[in-house]
Amino acid sequence: MTALLCLAFLGGCQYLGGSIETAADLDKDGKSSQAIQAYESYLTHHPSSTLTARIEYRIAKNYEIQSDYMHAIQSYEKVVQDFPRTDEELHALLDLATLYRDKLKNPTKAMDYNQKAYDRYMENVQIRDAIQSLIDAQYSTATAMYVGKNYKNAGETLNNVYKTFPLIFIQADTRAKIDSLADRARRAQDIAAASVDWIVLKNELPFNKSFEGDFAPAQDEQVMQSPDGGFLAERKRASNGTFYLFVAKVSDKSDDAVFHPLTQSFGAEMPAWTLDGRYLVYWQTVGKTRKLQKTDIRTKITQTLFSSRSNYLGIHPAYHPAGNKIAYVYAGRVCLVNTDGAGYKQLLKTSQMLDYTAELSWSSDGTMIRYRQVNKHKKPNDELLVLDVSAPNNP
Repeated sequence: MTALLCLAFLGGCQYLGGSIETAADLDKDGKSSQAIQAYESYLTHHPSSTLTARIEYRIAKNYEIQSDYMHAIQSYEKVVQDFPRTDEELHALLDLATLYRDKLKNPTKAMDYNQKAYDRYMENVQIRDAIQSLIDAQYSTATAMYVGKNYKNAGETLNNVYKTFPLIFIQADTRAKIDSLADRARRAQDIAAASVDWIVLKNELPFNKSFEGDFAPAQDEQVMQSPDGGFLAERKRASNGTFYLFVAKVSDKSDDAVFHPLTQSFGAEMPAWTLDGRYLVYWQTVGKTRKLQKTDIRTKITQTLFSSRSNYLGIHPAYHPAGNKIAYVYAGRVCLVNTDGAGYKQLLKTSQMLDYTAELSWSSDGTMIRYRQVNKHKKPNDELLVLDVSAPNNP
């Protein structure tokens, strides 16, 4: 509002006297008392100015800044009475509501002014449509940021909606969309950065078609392409009769992929890729020990992330999109481990016991895990685990 006044006063500030600062400059500099005097002086010399509504509103605002609430209320009420159905009236009603709620601790009065502001808002189709269009535009911008995995800016954009527009002007269904996306953005950012001992199970629900867009399509079980498109991985039997993981580099020059075995992967099951196509994580049996292994396909260095002599270690591990944690099945639950193997292994307390063959997959934003299996009654079971971040549960 001050910026608008500064522009508007460019043609009229000379009437305040060339030797003193303009009212708009005083206002902008936070010199409330001088600004009020300058505004009132201007109105004395220009009682019919088209800027009167704006000036009266700024006078009220400066009284409020000085904590002179009695004069602020009088000035806001003057705007409401003298300039009905203007932008200034709407802002004055909202400011009166906020003043009574936050400063004077009078919720009844605050509610009354909020209702008056809402009534004015609903009566003015032009303002209502303009505000809704601006809110929709910010929501669309935040959605595009979210899809692009820019979760921090998506959250900030959504929070700015509430800072820019009064809550009562945002429709209930729009608020629900904003809150839902803001929560997803916050959780996506927090979970990606968190060690597994901070991650908790927020909710567990059946998977349905509305979630399909959050998950990548299932790949061919025989040949798995890395997310970056640079490599292929396949589990197959070698000439010695043992199963290994074979990896091939994708070439633009030829459609023929030449697979080479990862010799340390004997006895491995189907792997999962990191997004950058550099690492494979897989379940492997060595003697009576089952291992969760991570192999760098460039250096061929393999790291054991978890091992057990139990037959409860799942065969379908899955990388988090951030590449810093892995989900796998252990002892009938979904377990999380940091990819560097450091720290606590978080076992999520799911409502159902999972079979070691259960297939796991992360949502594209890393806030959910989907698991699919055939239960003991031979019926398919498709569930969704919604995750969040809490305080660490280990000392």
